[in-house]
Amino acid sequence: MARPVTITISHELGREGAVSRLRSGIDSIRDRLGMVRMQLVDESWEGDSLRFGVAALGHTVHGRIDVEDSLVRVEVTLPWMLAVFAEKLKIGVEKQGQVLLEKPKG
Repeated sequence: MARPVTITISHELGREGAVSRLRSGIDSIRDRLGMVRMQLVDESWEGDSLRFGVAALGHTVHGRIDVEDSLVRVEVTLPWMLAVFAEKLKIGVEKQGQVLLEKPKG
């Protein structure tokens, strides 16, 4: 049975700033995924939303990132074989998202 996972990350960049940061951070996200044997296989922006696919362990997980004025919502549905990794995924995405969306100091 598939397991939906939703992750929200607060930010102070405003919608446009967060979208810009995410768009420019795609390459670093791709590099980080490669370090854990995962691959970004699909990405397509529609306004302030990114639809994506990540391949891991022989499966492709599809998801969506929606950018709002003060938060980013990441939604993925994990196939039952990958559902055991849901908590690790959630923690990792929250941590990396906070780093990527951190407001510049100064």
